[in-house]
Amino acid sequence: MIYSRVLTSVFSLTLLISAALIFSVQPMFSKMILPLLGGTPQVWTTAMLFFQIMLLAGYFYAHISDQVFGLRTQIILHLSLIFIFLTVLPFSIPEGWTPGADQNPTLWQLLTMTSVLGGPFFILAGSAPLFQKWFSQSDHKDADSPYFLYGASNLGSMGALLAYPFLIEPHLHLPEQSQHWMVGYIILAACVIACGSLVWKNRNIKTGMRASHKHPEHPGNLSTITWKRRSLWLLLSFLPSSLMLGVTSYITTDIASVPLLWIIPLALYVGTFILVFAKTELISKKIIFIIQGLLMAALIALMLAYGRDNIFIFIGLHFTLFFFCALACHKELADSKPPAAHLTDFYLMMSIGGALGGVFNAIIAPYIFLFPIEYSLVLCAIAYMRYYNQQGHRPRSIKNILQTFTSSVQTAWADRSLTPVLNPYLIIAAILTGIIFYKFLIALPVNNLLITVFIFVLAAALVLTRFYLWFILTLTLLLNPLGYFWSNSDKEKLVHLDRNFFGVIRVVDGDKTTSLIHGTTVHGLQAKRIDGADNQKPIPLSYYSPASPLADIFSILDAQKGQQNIAAVGLGVGSVACYSKENRHFDFFEIDPDIAGVAQNTDYFTYLSDCGSPYTIHIGDGRIQIAKQPDQSYDFILIDAFSSDNIPVHLLTTEAIQTYMKKLKPNGLLAFHISNNYLDIEPVLTANGTALGLHHMAKIAPATTIGDEKLPAYLAHYFAYIQNGHQKRALKKQGWTPGIGRPGISPWGDHYSNILNILGTGTVEHRYKLQRNRSQEK
Repeated sequence: MIYSRVLTSVFSLTLLISAALIFSVQPMFSKMILPLLGGTPQVWTTAMLFFQIMLLAGYFYAHISDQVFGLRTQIILHLSLIFIFLTVLPFSIPEGWTPGADQNPTLWQLLTMTSVLGGPFFILAGSAPLFQKWFSQSDHKDADSPYFLYGASNLGSMGALLAYPFLIEPHLHLPEQSQHWMVGYIILAACVIACGSLVWKNRNIKTGMRASHKHPEHPGNLSTITWKRRSLWLLLSFLPSSLMLGVTSYITTDIASVPLLWIIPLALYVGTFILVFAKTELISKKIIFIIQGLLMAALIALMLAYGRDNIFIFIGLHFTLFFFCALACHKELADSKPPAAHLTDFYLMMSIGGALGGVFNAIIAPYIFLFPIEYSLVLCAIAYMRYYNQQGHRPRSIKNILQTFTSSVQTAWADRSLTPVLNPYLIIAAILTGIIFYKFLIALPVNNLLITVFIFVLAAALVLTRFYLWFILTLTLLLNPLGYFWSNSDKEKLVHLDRNFFGVIRVVDGDKTTSLIHGTTVHGLQAKRIDGADNQKPIPLSYYSPASPLADIFSILDAQKGQQNIAAVGLGVGSVACYSKENRHFDFFEIDPDIAGVAQNTDYFTYLSDCGSPYTIHIGDGRIQIAKQPDQSYDFILIDAFSSDNIPVHLLTTEAIQTYMKKLKPNGLLAFHISNNYLDIEPVLTANGTALGLHHMAKIAPATTIGDEKLPAYLAHYFAYIQNGHQKRALKKQGWTPGIGRPGISPWGDHYSNILNILGTGTVEHRYKLQRNRSQEK
């Protein structure tokens, strides 16, 4: 009894520590390499690709070692590799390691991560299936089914996932994190020795038979693993993996881009494994399917009745639906798990499916789908899978559906009877027609709650019965390209839609203005031309209007004589170019080439063409590109990349600011546009300026309108570092005040940042009140 308890405890602890190390090193090393490559999404995607490849390699290693070696040889081999890879810790990127100018940065990143981190991560990746296999060859009463240990592994994964942003990142710099990670690795090595010692007494067996006083596994079980069954494991792993990435992208692109939002679906995804691989069944498959179906019905009802107005309701609904969809797939996966003899085979297929989900969403989908439809496609596939094994719920063919529909109409017309018309296909077709008629043509002031309840009841009846194909069709229509058009008001028209690695770009033609929208963020807008005034100079709007703090800075520059060079990180639609002056040149640094293409397309925006400013567009990460420019070459540098809510942290660290200051002339200005819905960036820049000995000032201009047309000027928040007293006095006269810090905010560097410390603690509206109060006090 004591032996069994010790065995379970030691193996559970070992798996927990191993998983925690894996999930903590991923964000840690990604942050470490980020400043060397710039803040492009490619860095994060490449990092995730590396981790998925290494995870797959680790599972393959566990499978092969189990097939080739006996238990004791596996223990010796695994411990040997653990101690060999201990020699590369604590890990860090060697000084001087940077990608060459002509070198592929993706290949350089993969090679660097393999050289620095590949060994330890590889051996950790193979631990989960290997340790469970060792446990299955012990004398424990649950040795025949060691899958419950996978729950301990995922508990460690979830713990590390939540601990990193909330505990590790806020309190430890990257070198300290690496040191602590090495300590955890050494503790893991001791736990592995303990695990090996507890099962060492068993005979040196290979796969197929377990050394135990119990009977061996039935030989028939060893021949039941077919490729059809492996394909099912792969599919049930692929769907939730893809859905996790899809729902994150869908919400941050179409609903709201909230910092750290990606943690929620990943934590839910890991949590489903804990539930389905538990020793006792915590929730039945029937209950999971019922809740999943009702949530799908609720999604249809809310989207039809409310559109996307209630942001947080939709975020909660999508995440809850994702959880039960992933739970349904992983429940099917857990129920189909093989005997322990095939454990490593099972986990290998799971890892391949999970990796394929990541490859599909991160690499394949952006290139084959103009619209981001992968989320809805996978959601519909999961909706189909819920009926796969149910008697009498096999999908009907489209031909049968059309025949039934046509037959019902013909019978109804011939008999003049309403009974055939009550066929569910005709009912749902009529309902959909009515909804579309209401949505687009009449828009009667009917109570949305009544519509929601009615559609929910109808959709729930369909999804929980054999007529679910209409439900899947409706779900597909709502979440696919049609949703982009439904989200526009009657006065807006989608005139351009494109998608690339960086996300979805939309150009929307409104009543008075044309807007460029990237995800949920407006990157700029321009007033439409007035008939007969083709030569008019455009007026910068949104965050760059004549009422914005940016206009104050350019008023100072306008008073200075001579050649002026202006650098702007973030092109948008080129609004800044309209602050033109003789002998003034603009260098725009833009990471997304498609944004540059749209900004220069005169069918949409004409700031760059009509404002008369000579300009150059540099494609690439702003910090890296500016670092390549000659020192003391700019009169003004504007860093304009923070209005989105997933900010590129590497652009505002002390190291980045030092780089910018080197590129400024002795009297040059450095400013940050930091308008943001969720993040209070001003205290960070204040702390950084204080640490570097730089004078700093900030201003928030309230929202207003421009001209007789009442064109929009948004509430705009700017922060500036200044180098002489004249600039300080000039800005002070225009309402600028010293940057406002906050207790507990430390300077951010390439080795330290803390998003949680500035999340939701002071929106731009709150900052505006602080600034106004300070001005009144003075």
